[in-house]
Amino acid sequence: MIKNNNKKVVSLIVFSFFMAAPAYAGQSKYDDKISQLIAIINKQSQQIQSLEKRMGQIESRKVYVKKVTYNKKQNEDASVVRRINYSGTPEESIRFHDPYAERVESNNYFEKLFGYSARDNKSTTQVNGLILKWGNGIPAITTENGDYSFRLRGRILADYGSSFGSRFHNLNVSRTMMRAARIGAEGRIKQLSWVIESDFSSNSLVLMSAYATWTTKTFGHVAEYTLGHKFSERGFDGSTGSYNTVFLDRDLVATTLVPVMGWYGLGGAYKIYGNNWHVATQIAGDQVNNVNMKNNIRDDITYLARAHYIPFRNNTYLLHLGIWGYYEDVKPAQNFTQDIEALSRTNNNFNLQFGPTAPLAHSFAGGLELFGMRKSMWALVEFGARRMTLRRTSGIASSSTDFAGMTGTVRAFSAQYGVFLTGEKPNYMPRNGVWGLPHVLHPVIDGGMGAWELAFRWDWANSSHVFSGADAWTLTAGLNWYLMSTAHLMFNYTHAHVYNATGDYIGSNSGDTFGARVAVIF
Repeated sequence: MIKNNNKKVVSLIVFSFFMAAPAYAGQSKYDDKISQLIAIINKQSQQIQSLEKRMGQIESRKVYVKKVTYNKKQNEDASVVRRINYSGTPEESIRFHDPYAERVESNNYFEKLFGYSARDNKSTTQVNGLILKWGNGIPAITTENGDYSFRLRGRILADYGSSFGSRFHNLNVSRTMMRAARIGAEGRIKQLSWVIESDFSSNSLVLMSAYATWTTKTFGHVAEYTLGHKFSERGFDGSTGSYNTVFLDRDLVATTLVPVMGWYGLGGAYKIYGNNWHVATQIAGDQVNNVNMKNNIRDDITYLARAHYIPFRNNTYLLHLGIWGYYEDVKPAQNFTQDIEALSRTNNNFNLQFGPTAPLAHSFAGGLELFGMRKSMWALVEFGARRMTLRRTSGIASSSTDFAGMTGTVRAFSAQYGVFLTGEKPNYMPRNGVWGLPHVLHPVIDGGMGAWELAFRWDWANSSHVFSGADAWTLTAGLNWYLMSTAHLMFNYTHAHVYNATGDYIGSNSGDTFGARVAVIF
């Protein structure tokens, strides 16, 4: 077809030339121009012949077409392509699963930060150069090169608890509560990413995450610089999000040793990641929801750090070592009081109570983490301590002067064990050294039975040598049914023993609670 068209073009040019030639016969001034035109025509003819020869060579080649097949199980894997072998050096290239064979590879490395966290990305749609992933029940929008992304995010955690067995009648209660009703958004513009999230569970708007992160490389390792209101890293359980915890509540190491600022702080943070380790640091003031927004009082200033290292891993085993600590300089206050739920959040009066005492001046806390995996089984041991110093005097009117100027230590310990009865691997994220989303082998939405996990935990906390002299221990058994990675049911049975020297329920007290949760994340 091309060959015939080319001949027609050449014939037309030659014909036009000879038709026009008589008009210039005898006119010598046009001879040079005619010669130039003939030279151009000859050159174009040679180019056309060369093109015809090349086209013939291309058309004569045989084309081999390889049928591309997709493994259903492979498409149901984690959203990160990296295969966690627990041995050797992990692969450098980490990409999201994509059903398209020829996806443009991105040279950015932000997706490395997600670690081994399973999201069921079963459906991907491509519209006008944008890729929509539907794995979490809500679309995540990204460009083909991965430089730009946006998605909504949130979680719903609805709890029920029934307590009984206490010698104090008021502590035997049954309640429902909304543990979390969170909605937010996250996005990325190349190296700059951001998150904003609010919670409505208390029937009022509370700001949770609100920060921006610049991701780069430091000495060949991925590093993050963050400014804003951010969840702090403090221990294994204490650094895990509320949706991903194995039990209804975090262990007593996390809840007993929480700093005055709480779980979130407004400030700056830095993280750096290696192949089998990470280090996180943070300097933060109070939460944005703190009463200081209305009163002209300085913030509590907290300096935090955490690191984890994986010295050994293979296809069967993994060993995690972690260390964390913080120092806090506490603003003047009327007194110091701390209440820690021993049974569950649905019974916040059955607690371990410190104080009221003289105001806290400063404290230093630290802890160790030991975590191990073997196939579908896992075990976690955590220990931590907090050295607290009370003020000798208070800058404002104090309602309590007990133990003024004294120092003392609060200690906490937790031992946990769990196993996936349906063969899944524990939902451990080696990138950050915390719990993540599990990879459910047979989701209920695909006709499977989901993933079933059985877990046990023993916690202990003690301050018998300081302040109010409280101590407690708890024993919890949990059964988790993961319908899919982003939805699960939890059932906990907890027995607790508490001794309080102060408060409304003084002396020894024991009790039991049955708790349940419906959890969805998107």
